[in-house]
Amino acid sequence: MAYKEYRDPLYGFIGLTEPEQIIVDSEPFQRLRGIKQLGTTYLVYPTANHTRFEHSLGTIEIATRMFDALINNQDNVSILGWNKNEITYYRHVLRFASLLHDLGHPPFSHASESLFPDGWDHETYTQNMILNVEPIVSIINQELGDNGSRIVSEVATGSAKERNLAFLSELLTGDFGADRIDYLLRDSYQLGVAYGKFDAQRLLNTLHIRYSSEKEGPELAVEDGGVHSVEGFLLARYFMFLDVYFHKTRRIMDIHLTEFLRSLLPGEKYPKNLKTFLKWDDNRVMEFIRKSKDSPHTGRLLKRQHYRVVSETTDHPQPEEIERFDWLKSELEKNYDPEILRFDEARKNPYNFTQPPIFVFWRKKYHPLHKRSPLANNLRKIQKMRIYTRPDFREVVEDFCNTFLNKREQRR
Repeated sequence: MAYKEYRDPLYGFIGLTEPEQIIVDSEPFQRLRGIKQLGTTYLVYPTANHTRFEHSLGTIEIATRMFDALINNQDNVSILGWNKNEITYYRHVLRFASLLHDLGHPPFSHASESLFPDGWDHETYTQNMILNVEPIVSIINQELGDNGSRIVSEVATGSAKERNLAFLSELLTGDFGADRIDYLLRDSYQLGVAYGKFDAQRLLNTLHIRYSSEKEGPELAVEDGGVHSVEGFLLARYFMFLDVYFHKTRRIMDIHLTEFLRSLLPGEKYPKNLKTFLKWDDNRVMEFIRKSKDSPHTGRLLKRQHYRVVSETTDHPQPEEIERFDWLKSELEKNYDPEILRFDEARKNPYNFTQPPIFVFWRKKYHPLHKRSPLANNLRKIQKMRIYTRPDFREVVEDFCNTFLNKREQRR
């Protein structure tokens, strides 16, 4: 029976144990209430105000449902080779890791990640917090043993190498892990868009475990009856990136925000000191923006005086289109003050064919997903490239772009 329950619009209630609740009550975790899940997206979609706090609670719920559904199948338990005590132990590890996996996000989540210290990312902060910040490290070690915090940190950040821990990481951070499942469902719900939805329950019901000789351990696979659910998941992610995460206004707002923070942070980077880093959240950044009345970033971020798109590629540009874009960018840099221009490139692979494939169990054999799904086989990398300019230069720069592109086209 749960020690504490949270009401959730997606899952009804999310239950936590007493040790988990102590972690949730801690200052590092409560900080997540002040970090928007989708950064500056609320400036485009007004209801995008949900935070890393509720996403973390949602992730522990989905990860637990995945784990329990898999363990309820004795064939899966046989492949894992776990006894009852190990099942209980690894379930606790997964829950702690799921709860804490986003602990190290900076203000506005991914929007300002370019300001991390060299060689650091949000997983670096997450790992350091799990290993060093109280009461998190003490609670985990008390529940899981002396190496508990190290184990949880590896699972939470996807850096685990040991076969069983790597499998738990896959449940959390993998191709269709709990993290992605929750953020797609939660983002689409909060924004009121339909294209982030998919049949999550069917996906969970058709997951199972195969032994991978390549990994020398267990990995997630899906029954053939779940292929359409996986396709729905991949399409949901694809369209969410195109229409939400890579939205033209959201992307330029991220650029403006990063520029403001770069001017504000000592050394133009977030601090490595965890105590200092934990003081940074969205509210603190917005307070600085409002106080910086003379800064051009104030109008850009608060009064919608942001730079406007004057030219952009298609979603999947061919090499010649990329070459044409690069040439245009170079010409603009020669003819205009760089202060009035901003360039952006957004990339994402909805299904990464360079990674080990998702396997589908069909006719008593395992087949790579792209062999069973023409849709997955035809998904292509998103590569959206854009040129922005200051609003008062929009017409002249747009004319320059159109004239340049027309002349180049005529010469072909």
